[in-house]
Amino acid sequence: MGAAAAPTVAFKKSVLAQGDDYTSVQVTITNNSKNDIEVNPLYVTITDTGGSKHTVELGVDEDPLDAVTLSPGENVTGTVTAKGTFDAKYVTYTDGLIGDSVRGDVS
Repeated sequence: MGAAAAPTVAFKKSVLAQGDDYTSVQVTITNNSKNDIEVNPLYVTITDTGGSKHTVELGVDEDPLDAVTLSPGENVTGTVTAKGTFDAKYVTYTDGLIGDSVRGDVS
């Protein structure tokens, strides 16, 4: 399993967002394993340049990372968004709630 670079992108407010105080990061998750993996935006956290972790809020950005099953070699790209305005340093994807973690730097 692996993750590509994650650029900060403009927040595209959905009807569920309350205000404009959000930070969005576009992530690509690639399945480099030999087994299917379950991707869920709730398995992603964003860490800012100060070391604080931010949990992802669902449905607040118009281009969200979808919950999907990836077969070996497949990838998915979407936006993860957290409340507040901050400088994102990296995103962490955990394969399930207690699985292996993969970190991708934010550019």
